[in-house]
Amino acid sequence: MTDAFQLPLFYMPFQARVNPHLEAVRPRVRAWACAVGLLEPLGTDSYHGGWSAETFDRADFTRFTAWTYPHACAEELELLSGWHSLIWCLDDVFSAGCEALDNREQILQRIERLMAFMPIMTPGLVPPPEHPVERALADLWRRTAPSASIPWRLLYTRSVRQFLEASLWETENLERHRFPDLIEQAEMRRDYGAAGCSALLMEHSLGWEIPDDIRGTRPFTVLIDSFRDTVDLHNDIVSYPKEVREGVARNNIVHVAQELLGVSLKDAVSFVDRILTGRVKTLEENVETDLPQVLHDLHADPETQRAVLRHAQAIQGWAAGSYRWHRDTDRYRPAAGSHRQDSARDLTIPSSLLSTWERDAFLRDFGSRPEVPPR
Repeated sequence: MTDAFQLPLFYMPFQARVNPHLEAVRPRVRAWACAVGLLEPLGTDSYHGGWSAETFDRADFTRFTAWTYPHACAEELELLSGWHSLIWCLDDVFSAGCEALDNREQILQRIERLMAFMPIMTPGLVPPPEHPVERALADLWRRTAPSASIPWRLLYTRSVRQFLEASLWETENLERHRFPDLIEQAEMRRDYGAAGCSALLMEHSLGWEIPDDIRGTRPFTVLIDSFRDTVDLHNDIVSYPKEVREGVARNNIVHVAQELLGVSLKDAVSFVDRILTGRVKTLEENVETDLPQVLHDLHADPETQRAVLRHAQAIQGWAAGSYRWHRDTDRYRPAAGSHRQDSARDLTIPSSLLSTWERDAFLRDFGSRPEVPPR
């Protein structure tokens, strides 16, 4: 029995713009991906297992970056496109590689090996790369770190590590036949979605870093968390049919909501979309009221206020650009010749209801209560 999947009408009040350097940069990014070997299948013992040129071209990751960093110069757009291409490559294959290893210590060793290509103090001093992902990481870090401060490098490498270690969390869930509740899923999604990396790359693209006294405030934290939730929840909804086709939907929050709340796919999508809408509105209201207020309270000078608000508005534009790319890309559509429909199959995953406390806590933090039919 199947339950038809339909995308909701997403709430997105922010304006998306495309970078004028897209067409000039796209072939350079593809040439770079080929040069480092990301598009070459090197066998099952590699860190990525091969990423076909067709997969890369269908997704058009340079278009994604052009929509999310419309202000970047051509050189910066090329660098950012490389980062996002690598992140998506890791998203596609790193978790699968971790699951194949089936060994926590080996997975941690792989993570440490990758982090060795992002040294804080000596960006150019790295081990000899042995695999495409290592070559890509070493090259991107060499081009990124020199113009960044030591604190920013620490933040960025920590964000990359969180992204990689989230794959370990997914793998352990599979090994233990353990299924996350909605609260844990929403919190962990912030890490393995890598939007935290994007928020920091936004600073690099603007050539200006958020001061520590502002970065540590609650309004700025809310800005980044609501941004990460917006990007990740939207991606989970859009990518759900693709993940079902590939048999990897069990950690998608749409599926988690459907199983734990005992509702239809339509109601689960509606529920997640209501949470998503709430996070978009938080992102909207935060930039309108809370962030300007904290800048006033901190007596930030006018130049700093303008720079922080420009960053916040660029973050909003990033979210809008991500929505636009998800609408246009072929990444989430069945490949030509595929006859599978975008509908949910029975994944035969055990379900359990949230306790009253868990459900109320989740809804208080992330959204409003869905209309759940009696079981």
